[in-house]
Amino acid sequence: MTRTQSTALVALSAAFVLMAVGNPIALAFVPPTRGIERRTTPLMYVVESPTDLLSGIIKKFNVGNVISIGNGDSARDDLANKLITRCKELGQVGSKLSEEEQSSIDDFANMLSAFSDGSPARCDLEGDHDLIYSASPGGSSGAIGPFVGRVTQSFLDEEKFINRVELLNGAFKIELNAERKVLDDTRIRVMFKETVVSLFGKELIRKNVKGQGVWKCEFAGTVNLELNGNSETVFLRVLKTPSTFVIAQKL
Repeated sequence: MTRTQSTALVALSAAFVLMAVGNPIALAFVPPTRGIERRTTPLMYVVESPTDLLSGIIKKFNVGNVISIGNGDSARDDLANKLITRCKELGQVGSKLSEEEQSSIDDFANMLSAFSDGSPARCDLEGDHDLIYSASPGGSSGAIGPFVGRVTQSFLDEEKFINRVELLNGAFKIELNAERKVLDDTRIRVMFKETVVSLFGKELIRKNVKGQGVWKCEFAGTVNLELNGNSETVFLRVLKTPSTFVIAQKL
């Protein structure tokens, strides 16, 4: 183990203690990382989010393999299971949750990001992907009035995809056609083109729309889930738009 990794393990130990305590606390001799909100003295920082601190330390020192005791896949699967389980418990519409409940999902998502495949924005995407959770206050979470529909992303090619909300077992659909352009290893520019509304397969509305945004890919990778006694392998993505999105494709 290198000196850098030894230093990181000391910091990681402190981070785990902070996670157990669960309150903001002063931590000395920790290099500036993500999760440290404000500096008090040259060698003293106030930690506001212990889980963000843990993720930041993992990224800064590249010691994800150390904390998982040589098995990064095991640590990644464990965090993915915790994230998905929490999303299932609270529901897919994050805007209906309290700040504390949203933070509990963000904490797992932030830690998982340290175990992402390289260049998550450049991963190949095809077929249908299901929304697990969205913190967006808009209809992209599937919330339409008092109803919550199934939300999917369907990738047509390397650029074109459809964001789709379905109600009444697919009888009512709202589709937002969009295009994407990879900007770098972690960011994608998304450009919205048109909206299509249909009922029982009959098109009711089709209109052009304008708008674009940059989505940051925090995590992308294959994980093994153990939910309700069932095992399944999925390709999981965590996006920030800046709202948190958790999206999965069964493999």
